This record gives sequence, structure tokens and C-alpha cells, in this order.
Amino acid sequence: MSGYRSYTREEIKEAQKEGKTIYTLDTGNSGEDDTLIAEKGESYQDVMAAVLYHHEIETLPDNWSLDIVDWDID
Repeated sequence: MSGYRSYTREEIKEAQKEGKTIYTLDTGNSGEDDTLIAEKGESYQDVMAAVLYHHEIETLPDNWSLDIVDWDID
């Protein structure tokens, strides 16, 4: 996994322990990969909206993906 732009690895691990949902943003070859934390009550759509707003785009490019992390971050 590349890049921790928004949060440190330690912040991600703590959020995961707290039961928060973690997402990975894969931006293909754009160099903007990130790991994101959804606050309690935030949906996938909320996180997607924040990503789109941050990157000033209306939809994710075909080679980008936003996925829920379903494994423990060590």
C-alpha cells in the first residue's frame, strides 16, 4: 500500500481499533494514493464525495478506485 497522505499509519491503526471504516484510494499512476478514515456515521458516499471534492472532479477516473479495507493494518 502506498502513501499515507491524510493520516499516519498509527492514526489508521488506532481508527481501525476503534471500529471506524478505513478506505484506500488507488489513483492508478497519478501518484495521489491515500488511506482514509470514515468517521462514525459517514457512509461510502460521504467519503467518495470528499475525495471528489478534494480532487476537484465529478467522478473517479476509470483507473481509480475507492475500496474498504477489510484486513488489519499491521
